[in-house]
Amino acid sequence: MENKYKIKIFFKIILRIFVLLLAITILTGGIMLAISLIFYGKTYFNSDYKNANLVMLMGTTGQLLAAIFFVKFILKKKIDYIFFKTEGLAKNICIGLFLGLLQISIYVLLDMVRGAIGYRGINYGNFNLIFLAYFIGFFIQSTSEEVLVRGILTRVLSDKFGRTVAIMLPSIVFGLLHLGNEGVTILSTLNTILVGIFFAKLLFYKENIMLTSGVHAGWNFSMAMIYGLNVSGFSGFDSLINFRILNYNLYDKIYGPEGSIVVTFIEIISIFIIFYLERRKDVNK
Repeated sequence: MENKYKIKIFFKIILRIFVLLLAITILTGGIMLAISLIFYGKTYFNSDYKNANLVMLMGTTGQLLAAIFFVKFILKKKIDYIFFKTEGLAKNICIGLFLGLLQISIYVLLDMVRGAIGYRGINYGNFNLIFLAYFIGFFIQSTSEEVLVRGILTRVLSDKFGRTVAIMLPSIVFGLLHLGNEGVTILSTLNTILVGIFFAKLLFYKENIMLTSGVHAGWNFSMAMIYGLNVSGFSGFDSLINFRILNYNLYDKIYGPEGSIVVTFIEIISIFIIFYLERRKDVNK
């Protein structure tokens, strides 16, 4: 009887995962098709089109909608189940954006100091509607990933197995999800896992998914549109500030900053800062 119950639960989980993946595929594909029609007047999409990155980013609206659908109608939970809070919404998003910008800015400064990259100039002409559209696109993409990985998966695992599993397993999944990206390396995968651990620690510290979404968006948007650096293997961004690579042994020209040992140290230090803040919080209780 007990084995039958376990088998039933297993197939129930598999069915739910299938429904989620199906919803993501249909909604993301449909939205990318619609945006492709609007941008290019074509019913198909090529990754080498002008502003193709923007189309792909906007397409992740489908992921976000699928995640919300999954929470409300499959898990049958309220949206606050995935750590979403309306209180202080704008404040938490802004703090997150600042933290993401701060992290990547520290990286840029360190890479300039060690001679990996050099400042080339500023192009104010790139501050336009496309620039703002990319900000929206990166925010949607980052929020969709956070809701799926740090929201749904982390919350379910936390309820079932505790906080440690809920931090480590989604972070590993987050790293593995980037294996298909161009130029992926062992170091870039390690860094992505460390980023996931930092996001998860921050999530449990503040219990607010929009804070981590802000950090995620601030990191990606700053890399691409402010500093013009590759984002997890994606390139071709018209940024405000331009840099040239000075030392290819120190800079991962394909994957970008996330393939750098500098990011490894930035994320490890960030994780330890959260550990310190948690200790202080526990002492002050």
